[in-house]
Amino acid sequence: MASGESQLPVFKSIPSVFSSSKWFVFGVVISLYFISYLYRVSTAVIAPDLVKEFNIGPKDLALLSSMYFYTFALAQFPLGPALDRLGPRIMCFSLGIVAAVGAMVFAWAPTFMAAVAGRALIGLGVSVAFMGTLKVLANWFRVNEFATMSTLGMAIGNVGALSATVPLALMTGWLGWRMTFLILSVMTLFSAVAIWIFVRDRPTPQPGSQDSLFSPTSIQERIPIRGAFYSLIVERSFWMIACLEFFWFGTFIAIQGLWGGPYLMHIYGLSPAKAGSILAMIAIGIIFGGPILGRLSDRVFMSRKKVIITCLGIYVILILTMALYKDMKNTGFLYALFFLFGFMGSSGLIAVAHIKELFPLSISGTVMTCINFFTVAGGAMVMHIMGYIVKSYPQQGNVYPFAAYRAVFIFCAVGMMASIILYSFSHERNRG
Repeated sequence: MASGESQLPVFKSIPSVFSSSKWFVFGVVISLYFISYLYRVSTAVIAPDLVKEFNIGPKDLALLSSMYFYTFALAQFPLGPALDRLGPRIMCFSLGIVAAVGAMVFAWAPTFMAAVAGRALIGLGVSVAFMGTLKVLANWFRVNEFATMSTLGMAIGNVGALSATVPLALMTGWLGWRMTFLILSVMTLFSAVAIWIFVRDRPTPQPGSQDSLFSPTSIQERIPIRGAFYSLIVERSFWMIACLEFFWFGTFIAIQGLWGGPYLMHIYGLSPAKAGSILAMIAIGIIFGGPILGRLSDRVFMSRKKVIITCLGIYVILILTMALYKDMKNTGFLYALFFLFGFMGSSGLIAVAHIKELFPLSISGTVMTCINFFTVAGGAMVMHIMGYIVKSYPQQGNVYPFAAYRAVFIFCAVGMMASIILYSFSHERNRG
């Protein structure tokens, strides 16, 4: 029996439309990714509560937040082979339970170190959320649908990011941060159980059907784990795409999740609420841009590189606009700027479709999680580098000067330009 396909007798009566509909399967498995975004940005919302509860400073708060990313990143290497061998269903269920336990530990943490341990378990648990979803998409959807579906998944995740702002803040203010995380723990548990009940690793083949979901290069051949990693290491395009993803996500999450807010408040004197509403345009840009750009690469241009290079080229111009222009007093322009930043920046995820298509489907989990390691590592490292650059400039009246932000934006633009040039030499499968 194929991995992840066993059922308890009580579930045999579930209507077949549930386990045979690719859209229903997608809707169930993406729920864990949606919740993972709530966890990802939650510390920004409850930071004042954590500082007061555990009597910690900025350094300890940064450690608490970053533990999510460190365990998340380290989990990617064993996660890939596990997704390929055991299947996304069992891995999403198992690690979903770990995330639920982590949220419970965090909610009940009596000490700071217990909270750090809970945050680490959450990061480990949700490390499977998006990669498990992508593995399901690779198995259930056709090659010329994958970029559209993966970017749609990213858009849904960013709906979670929006939910983690005002709604999560209201819930925290009403119930307290501990009860809020207990509720998130229960939501995670429900998501994991739903995945176990309804999700299947791949569709059941229909007798006599000649319609293949996969390209001829995606035959389900059994490749040893060592061979899978070796094929990645010797493929030059893998390193070119890894470099692009490192700087793309690093610059993106650093501006969206940390330095964009202080930039708007320090340079333009905006209130936290106003700055937050402008930053929310990034998530809205992703929600609209991801599916549109994914569709363009799938069905219109039939190319990943053309869409990625064009859109990320515009993305660099937008970063340079932040770096070179100080007097953008029209807030309407700032709303448009940050919306386009999210819209064009969402094209970075299409590179996952690019790298997946260069290898057999049977090792797609290993391929995508290895790329994801560099993506998450970029999110952690670029953010810290930008922090060092900003803090190298003396504060002026308790705020950092425009020169500090100009320096970090130029750093982001240069890194992106170098990685785009390198990426342009990668090869992609002919889809014309």
